[in-house]
Amino acid sequence: MSQVLCSSRLPERWNGWIGEEGGMQQMVDILLRLPGGLKLSPRSVGEKIVALFPKTPLVDKLEVAGPGFINISLSKDYIIRILTETLRSGVRPPPLDKRLRVVVDFSSPNIAKEMHVGHLRSTIIGESICRLLEFLGHDVVRVNHVGDWGTQFGMLIAHLQDTFPNYLKESPPIEDLQAFYKESKKRFDDEPEFKKRAYECVVKLQSFEPESTKAWNMICDVSRKEFQKVYERLDITITEKGESFYQSRMVTIVQELESKGLLIYDEGRKVMFGREQDIPFTIVKSDGGFTYDTSDMATIKYRIEEEKADWLIYITDAGQATHFVVLQHCAKKAGIFDPKKVRFDHVGFGVVLGEDKKKFKTRSGETVRLVELLDEGKQLLVKSISGESVYLRSVDTVLMN
Repeated sequence: MSQVLCSSRLPERWNGWIGEEGGMQQMVDILLRLPGGLKLSPRSVGEKIVALFPKTPLVDKLEVAGPGFINISLSKDYIIRILTETLRSGVRPPPLDKRLRVVVDFSSPNIAKEMHVGHLRSTIIGESICRLLEFLGHDVVRVNHVGDWGTQFGMLIAHLQDTFPNYLKESPPIEDLQAFYKESKKRFDDEPEFKKRAYECVVKLQSFEPESTKAWNMICDVSRKEFQKVYERLDITITEKGESFYQSRMVTIVQELESKGLLIYDEGRKVMFGREQDIPFTIVKSDGGFTYDTSDMATIKYRIEEEKADWLIYITDAGQATHFVVLQHCAKKAGIFDPKKVRFDHVGFGVVLGEDKKKFKTRSGETVRLVELLDEGKQLLVKSISGESVYLRSVDTVLMN
């Protein structure tokens, strides 16, 4: 369009209004508006566009019709050739300007807890994004940021020691980790002595005491096996790199933030503000422990500086949107993240709702297990293929919300 108009004197009011990349609708809009300002008839403007239109194998003929409309006839030979190539070679993506290294964080269940229906959305959306980016030619790193660290492991280890005292010599037969977790949580809430011992186990684990570390590994392995069964059913490929991986890096990030004068003492905590109007990140708790905020700061530093990521994508429920906004501002303030060099996206999704428009749970009030939902979906599929008309409430609810 700029080439067409360069031979005419363009009024100053049009400056910046016409770009090189205007769409067809913009071209038509311009065509209808320009004549009055340039004292040209619409047909004259149309003829100028046709005369200067670059040659392309896609277009067979251009002609001005009526008062100034441009009719474009596509080349049948060109379209036939493109369709033939597509049939022979399949659909191919357009060439990349630059191949990016993309780290996609998705699924991310908690160790010692079963995957629930909410994990289904994160997992499927994340895998879909990964496959699309790989199809386009990008270097994609799938990351499962599992919750495999924290104070909850103290009560799990203490309960393991009581329930399976011979665990160091024989692998404990924990068949239902969810029930095991509930048992340990009940003891933690009801038994002061057990609670005290659970905290002692946390301290031992954080100092990597051998027996506690072995117990922790056993518990994690039970969860991993259950997670893997789900991933295989869904045909998901993902690499685990959980919170425990970043423990030493959390110490480093705290030291870095302190050396830069970015931490503020607040009622015993060490907090950081990305911007004045943001809620702060709690980097160190009053008891000296770390938080999810600390973990995410260490994680983004690792992914940018060591994974060499050009693009970071986090797949979580929409309720965490504010957290990721604060993460970007804190990482930018710390000199870790530069939005001009690294792209950052949070892909948020809604929670799975039941018929009461509340978080989808079973009749007993518990979160719906993903394994049960997949089993039910399989039954629905089999009956559908066999011609039976069937309606399963849970599957329909998940799909419709």
